[in-house]
Amino acid sequence: MTLSKLVIAGLSAIALSCSAVSAAPVLIGNASLEGVSLSDSDMQAVLLGKNVSLGGKRVVIVVAKASDGQENFLKSKIGKTGSQFNNHWRKLFMTGGGVAPTQVGAEADVVSKVSSTPGAIGIVDDSVAGGLPVIGK
Repeated sequence: MTLSKLVIAGLSAIALSCSAVSAAPVLIGNASLEGVSLSDSDMQAVLLGKNVSLGGKRVVIVVAKASDGQENFLKSKIGKTGSQFNNHWRKLFMTGGGVAPTQVGAEADVVSKVSSTPGAIGIVDDSVAGGLPVIGK
């Protein structure tokens, strides 16, 4: 491999890693939630099931099975890991205190499900939000 090809490959790798680092997890909402903007305390109330409606719509939480961005978002916004979040909802569900979040495979599936479900919210990387309203950062 020539030196110029190595330099180009190296610069490409740096550019890709920089774009991945600059991306941030956000809370997106269905188009029916356009104009809704949540504070950190509002996000905590919604994500923990204390507030079950937004913009007059019943909230449907959609989560990916495994997402580093989602994990970081949950830790910073509600102080829980993904496992703790799931256990919280499992307890609520078992005691009749709420409907467990819908779990899908990947962030792209979160976007698809949120897009097609009125009142739905989900945590995804801002680069894959797909034009859906960002209702919390």
